[in-house]
Amino acid sequence: MNIETTDPAALALRAARSAQVFGAPEAEALQIYEAYQALRAQDVARAASLAQDLTQRLPANPHPWQILGMIALDRLEGQTAETFFREALRVAPGAADALSGVGKALVLQNDPFGGVEFLGKAIEGGSEDLSMIGLYKDLMLEMDRGDEAVEVLEPAARRMEEVPLYLTIGNICSGIERYDRAIACFEAAYALAPDQLETRSARVRAYQFRQDYAKVAELAGELIAEHPELEEMTYLRIGALKKLGRYDEAMALFERPFQHAVFYQRALGMIGQMEIDRGNYEAARKLLRTAYFLTDQDGTWGGKVYGTFCLSLGRYTEGAPAYAGRVEPKDRRRAPYENSAPEALAGRKRLFLIGEQGVGDHFAFLPLIRLAPLAEDAEVVLLAGPRLGPALEGNTLGISHRSQADFDPKAVGLMSDELVYMADLVRYLSDPLPGFGGYLSADPGRVAALRARYRALSEGRPVTGVAWRSGNHLNGKGRSVALSELVARLPEGSFVVNLQYRATKEEIAEAAALRPDLTLFSDPEVDHVADLSAMLAQVAAMDRVVTIDNTTAHACGALGHEDAHVLLPRGADCMWFWRREPTLDPWYGCLHLHRQAVVGDWVRPLEEIGALPPPVLRAGG
Repeated sequence: MNIETTDPAALALRAARSAQVFGAPEAEALQIYEAYQALRAQDVARAASLAQDLTQRLPANPHPWQILGMIALDRLEGQTAETFFREALRVAPGAADALSGVGKALVLQNDPFGGVEFLGKAIEGGSEDLSMIGLYKDLMLEMDRGDEAVEVLEPAARRMEEVPLYLTIGNICSGIERYDRAIACFEAAYALAPDQLETRSARVRAYQFRQDYAKVAELAGELIAEHPELEEMTYLRIGALKKLGRYDEAMALFERPFQHAVFYQRALGMIGQMEIDRGNYEAARKLLRTAYFLTDQDGTWGGKVYGTFCLSLGRYTEGAPAYAGRVEPKDRRRAPYENSAPEALAGRKRLFLIGEQGVGDHFAFLPLIRLAPLAEDAEVVLLAGPRLGPALEGNTLGISHRSQADFDPKAVGLMSDELVYMADLVRYLSDPLPGFGGYLSADPGRVAALRARYRALSEGRPVTGVAWRSGNHLNGKGRSVALSELVARLPEGSFVVNLQYRATKEEIAEAAALRPDLTLFSDPEVDHVADLSAMLAQVAAMDRVVTIDNTTAHACGALGHEDAHVLLPRGADCMWFWRREPTLDPWYGCLHLHRQAVVGDWVRPLEEIGALPPPVLRAGG
C-alpha cells in the first residue's frame, strides 16, 4: 500500500495509531507500517529499503531490525537473520517477535536446541504466532521434551483461547501420559467450541481418561449415530462397553465394517482383551496376534498389548519381541532392541538403562539386570527422573542413577550401543522366575524413627498401611477398590496408616465414619510423590501392608516386605507381572496375592483380607 495516496484524515489517524503501536514519531511510525505492509505484499525490495533507512534514523527501535530479520529468514539466510533479530533484542530485551526470530534463525542454522530455547521464551513473552508455536511443539516432541513443552504451551492456550492449541496440548499430554492435563485441555477446548466435531470427540477422550465409561459409551454413541465414519469413536465405545461388561453390545459394534486399519486393529485388540476377561486365553491370543501383525501404522500399541498378554502367560520367547514394539520408532532409534541382545551385552563393562513408565514399573523392571550377561564388575546406570536417585541408594543390584533430563552423552563418551531401554531386558525371563524381591533397603534411621512414632501413636498396637487406588488413567479404575470397602475388613481397633499417594480427605472421612473404631492416620511428614526415599521408609515401617496393584505394591516387593498383601483384578486389567492364575507372587517371591474370582468383583480378595490373623509387631518394634 502506498501511504502517500491515503486520505489525509485517515492518514493522520493511522499515523497516531502507528506511533502508539511502534513506539516512534508519527512520520517514522508510518514508514515502519509501510515496511510491514510491503513485506506482507511480498515487495521485499521496498520493505528492505524502508527498514534500512529506519535503522539509521531509529537505531533504538526494534521494528526495523525485525523487518530485516524477517527478510533474511525468507531468504533462508539464518546467520544474517540471527544478527538482525539479536540487534532487535539488544534495543528491546524480551520482545516476543525478536525472540521468535532468533529461535527460527537458529533452527535454520541446524541448532534446534538453541532454537527451542528462544521459541519458548517468545511464547512465554506473549507471541501468538501459531506457525512458530507449531514449530516449537514439533521440535520439543522430537527431542522427547513434551513435559517441558506443555508447561510453555498451556498458558499460551489460556491466554489466546485458541481451540486448536488446546487440542494439540491435550494430544501431547495423552502421548506422555499426563492424563489430568489432557482432560483439562480437552474440556477447555469443548467449553470454547461445544458444537465442533473435534471438540466433541476430545470431550469423549476426556471422559475416557476419567474412566467414566458410561459417559464414554453414551457420548461416543451419539457421535457415531451422527457421523458413522468416526471410527475412533467406534473403538472408544467398544472399549467402554467392554469395561462395563456389555460384551454383546461391544461385539455387535465390532462387527460393523471398518475403513481404517488402525482403528480396526485397536478394536480387534479390545475384543481380544474381552476374551481375556472371559478366561478364553486361546481365543484372546489369536485376536491379539492378528491385531499385532495386521498393520504397522500403530505398532507400539499392538506390540505392547500382544507382548504383555504373552508375558502374562509365561510365553517369554514369544512375548518379548512383541513387547519391544511398545517404544515409538523415533525413540527406538535412540536405543535399538538389538542393544539388549546377549551378544551385545556379553562381557560389557558399562550400560545405561533408560527408565520407562512409572515408579512402580521401575521397581519391577530394575532387578532384570540380574539376568543380563554383563561383565561381573559392569557399571550400570539408570537414566530416570531425579526422584528415583535417593530411592536407589544402597540397592543390591549395583545400579547407580543419573537424572535423565541432565544427562550429557558427550560428557561420558557414550557409545550408541551402551543404551538399553530398561524393559527390553524381559527378553531374559524364563520359568521359574528367581524371585526379584528384596533388592532395595530403606534408610534404617528413617525407618526406626517412623516406626517409633507410629508405635507411640498406636499405643503399641501393630501398624497396618493401606493403599487403595491406582493413578493410571487408562485401566486404573479396574485395579482400584474403595477405601471404605477395604477398611471394613480390617481387625477391630486397628491403627491404619494412609500409604495412598494423592489420597482425598473425602475418602478418608467416609472410611472413618464407617469404622469409627479404627485410627486412620495420614502422616504430614511423608510426601509419597516427591520423596520416594521417605515413602520406602514408611512402607518398611509397617507391620502389615494391604494394597492394590500400584506403586505401593511394587515398593513392598522391592523391599522384600514380609507381610504385604496385594489385591489383584481378574482379566485384562491384571498387570502381566502377576501372571494369570498363581496365588503365590511369581515376580518378587515375597508378596501375598489375593485375586478376584470374577472380573470387577472384589468380594473374594476382601474376604481373604478379612480372614487374615491380626498382624504381629515386626522386628525393631
